[in-house]
Amino acid sequence: MSARHRVVLAGASFPDCSVVVSVLDSIGAEVIDATRLSPAETIELMPDADAVLTDYFPLDAALIARLARCRVICRLGVGLDKVDVAAATRAEIPVTYVPDYCRGELADHALALLLSVARRVVQYDGAVRAGAWDYNLSGVFRLAGRKLGLIGFGAIARALSERARPIGLTVMASDPNVADEQLRAADVEPASFDRLLAEADIVSLHAPLSAATSKLIGRDELERMKNTAILINTARGGLVDQNALAAALASGSIAAAGLDVLKTEPPQPGDPILALDNVVLTPHAGHYSEESLQQVQQVGANEVVRALTGQPLKHVVNGDSTGRS
Repeated sequence: MSARHRVVLAGASFPDCSVVVSVLDSIGAEVIDATRLSPAETIELMPDADAVLTDYFPLDAALIARLARCRVICRLGVGLDKVDVAAATRAEIPVTYVPDYCRGELADHALALLLSVARRVVQYDGAVRAGAWDYNLSGVFRLAGRKLGLIGFGAIARALSERARPIGLTVMASDPNVADEQLRAADVEPASFDRLLAEADIVSLHAPLSAATSKLIGRDELERMKNTAILINTARGGLVDQNALAAALASGSIAAAGLDVLKTEPPQPGDPILALDNVVLTPHAGHYSEESLQQVQQVGANEVVRALTGQPLKHVVNGDSTGRS
């Protein structure tokens, strides 16, 4: 007997998709795992899909126009920059996401980068392995009493602020979508973007990537930061002008950076950011834990089940979309 529904899983970086398959098997859906196919091969599967789950595979307006049967697009994550939500809304296709996914992991990872940079953990480790035994490294400073500036104050930034205050950091935040009284209620000082750049000892990025926020941190913004400041980015590489950042780090315009995301992933050989010893780099791993990968598959697949069985969606982002029957 043929499957009742055809679901395409595109661009996911999971070691396996067993959770998605198990959940969708409960309604007799066939999961087409396109995660290791070429973009062209993946696109050819789309017109026959009743649902699409995507991690990093881009769904632009042209591709969405080909989704003749699709009843839901599920972004297996938090950010929606890979899905043209407006095009999906015009096509009456609901778009869902996983809002609570990896909140704790990303806050932990941002804090880990902050601590690694401030305490120069990577440099100490390399020196010890090379035979040196000397604690006297420049750029190691006390965190207590320093200011952590959060650009964006969503769930992940809030979780980071809750982790940062017990180690003695004071927290300030700039987010045009969050009222000052909400920040104060969270024991966070409201600040303008310009003031935050000028005063923060650590600047951590937590904004979504959009046309308005692309290269939010460029040469001018870096020049306004303290020359002792640290930049942390666990959000999106496109928020930062990476060439300007590499230049600022090389010149000492800012002190250091901890980066989990880059403009090109993985970075190309010869990328200037790789040659700098005042940068700690991780491979877009902030979201990762064994538990978070189980969660994102479970929650995303359950949304697809709801869409395909006529149930209300829990995490739809284009609320004006009527959906397809």
